[in-house]
Amino acid sequence: MTSPASDTTAQRTITMKVRVNEAESREIDRHARQVSLRKAEYLRKAALQGGGHAALSEMIGMVGLGLNQLEDAPANSLNRIARQLDEIIFLMRGTDR
Repeated sequence: MTSPASDTTAQRTITMKVRVNEAESREIDRHARQVSLRKAEYLRKAALQGGGHAALSEMIGMVGLGLNQLEDAPANSLNRIARQLDEIIFLMRGTDR
């Protein structure tokens, strides 16, 4: 059975606001860029799926997809994979770099 929070087809009509300081904002932006998500998508996934194992599993899956395409990979793909591996290490350590 699917929970209401996992229904990604439902229209999002509610706006939520949170206050963060400059350092937190930069950190959120950095993490969102590293996993190639918009900030809203990143925050939604972190809140609904948890920041730990779900995020780690997703990152490993994204890296796996990238590695499958390495044969013809341009430099920007390799950079993306490197950033994703860096994020996996960050998530596994549970501390900042």
